[in-house]
Amino acid sequence: MISQSALFDRRRMLLGAGALGLVPALSACNASLNPADIEVRGIDRLPMTQDVLNRFVAQSRLPGLCAGVQFLDGSKAFVQAGTLDFGSFTRVNRDTLFRIYSMTKLITGAAAALLIEDGKFTLDTPVADIIPEFADIKVATNPARNLTARKAQKTMTIRHLLTHTSGFTYAHAGNNAVQRAYGREGLAMAASATSGSVRPPANYDELVERLAKIPLMFEPGTRYEYGVSIDVMAVVIERVSGMPYADFVQQRILDPLAMQDTIWSLRDGDAERLAAIYNYGANGAGPRRAVADASAEVLSRPVTLHLAGSGLLSTASDYLDFLGMLLNDGSAGRRRIMKPETTQLMRSDILPEGVSALNSGHGFGGWVAREGHKRAGEFGWSGNASTQGWIDPAHDFAAVLMMQALPYRAIDVLTPLRAAIDADLGIAR
Repeated sequence: MISQSALFDRRRMLLGAGALGLVPALSACNASLNPADIEVRGIDRLPMTQDVLNRFVAQSRLPGLCAGVQFLDGSKAFVQAGTLDFGSFTRVNRDTLFRIYSMTKLITGAAAALLIEDGKFTLDTPVADIIPEFADIKVATNPARNLTARKAQKTMTIRHLLTHTSGFTYAHAGNNAVQRAYGREGLAMAASATSGSVRPPANYDELVERLAKIPLMFEPGTRYEYGVSIDVMAVVIERVSGMPYADFVQQRILDPLAMQDTIWSLRDGDAERLAAIYNYGANGAGPRRAVADASAEVLSRPVTLHLAGSGLLSTASDYLDFLGMLLNDGSAGRRRIMKPETTQLMRSDILPEGVSALNSGHGFGGWVAREGHKRAGEFGWSGNASTQGWIDPAHDFAAVLMMQALPYRAIDVLTPLRAAIDADLGIAR
């Protein structure tokens, strides 16, 4: 049992409650409001979660971070601690901008789900029907040694793109012949990265042209390999919808959800809300270093290739609205973004038979906990800077963690945070 004095000690007031600026909890005076517009005081609903955030800031392990939970009735609770940077006086809050990197993949997954709902393709539609450049795609016979290849025997499908079972990889995922070829072709897939003298692709058609020259790592549908599959999914979205990928996402997801702070590059004044990002070294052992290619200056440059797997910035507030829509079967307040069956398909395990992803399942761009896992049914994904977003349909909540620490989980906030959220919500795992 946590005492009232513990809840309101001086450190929490400085690091947590002082930064909240929260509206009152549900009461007779606001009972007529839409639940999605009501925020429960985070320090009341999530006291142990607040303690976790406070601890990382008090120990100077992170400058600041934020977490939020949305409940099935649409109400939300946010907790936050610290500032935008070490030595800054600007508090982190739910509207602070964070680089969400691969959490972009869930939004791309939602775009694909909407096109399935529209009847434009199915999970088992061959990718080459939409991207004919892949009609003669080859598979490396021994990627560890060279690029010797043969024609693919299995058909790559939309399912394979959404679950990273296509045979594509990432340049930074290893050092085999295929991955080195990605580097030579400028396919680092980072917003500001280059590989030697080769510039990154300027658009998705150019991405496809370069990828088609490189053999796959394996036959489609036979194993899981995290890579550029979701970026290739953006090509499908463009060609089927008839509009640029980023425009489709804006019109069908971001605008309907009023996600005004989920953006591809910084606008005027946004740098003042951008959280600092550091590389803390392996296991957080340091010394910490600023990440030059993710600076406000770099993120303010015009974007020509909107990376569907890693390109967005967002806030705790915006991203929780997106997760809340998935939790509520496609509904956001009084607006319906997608049909319930579409949302349920998106967060279900759609992996090819016999394949697992990180010892469990995979849905549209994100991981799914299979039966037998202590978090069975959970759906979500993370970002390279240690951000995390997930929905837990079995316990009727969605949650987001926003922080900026490289490499992924070098500063492991997620483990104690998950335990604290479960404890605050009375969930036994």
